[in-house]
Amino acid sequence: MSLREALVKCLEAEPYRIFGIQDLCEVVQRYYELSDFQKELDPKYPQPRYVHEIRSLIAKLKKERYIDHLGRNQYRLA
Repeated sequence: MSLREALVKCLEAEPYRIFGIQDLCEVVQRYYELSDFQKELDPKYPQPRYVHEIRSLIAKLKKERYIDHLGRNQYRLA
């Protein structure tokens, strides 16, 4: 299962829940096992690499209108 599939599964499991990015980062780990590389801190940003991956996937899902952006750090299934 890819990280994208795991993220979609998280959103579909709780379709009416409003998620923040940190919520999604925690919940996605139920469905996807992060590699050591993904858990490492990014040298450019003070966060693990997988957080950046999830932010990127959120932007793509938002562009595809799969999720709605309700406000600052608030997302849910469209």
